[in-house]
Amino acid sequence: MQQECPVTKAWRVLGKPWRLVIVDRLSNGPRTFNQLLFSMPGISTRTLSKALKELKSAGIVTMYCSGKNHYYSLTEMGKELIPIVNAIKAWSIKWLSGKTLNINIR
Repeated sequence: MQQECPVTKAWRVLGKPWRLVIVDRLSNGPRTFNQLLFSMPGISTRTLSKALKELKSAGIVTMYCSGKNHYYSLTEMGKELIPIVNAIKAWSIKWLSGKTLNINIR
């Protein structure tokens, strides 16, 4: 049996809309659901909830309670994505700044 390409395998987890944006928002520390929601204009509560559930299932994000609040944070696996997200941001700034993209990410 042929093994799945590592890029394809990673893309199945991270290539869905908003996944890398969530990693970026959590790269500076834990956030509540509402903090994440308000930091990502255009995402719906349903989409964010589903994305967080999938990232938790993949082992990239964890959730913990502190008082009445539930916080989301990156796991060690998730933290290893920070340099990748930063490289994508740098690439976007270099090559996509000032361009209008007709791509719907929802």
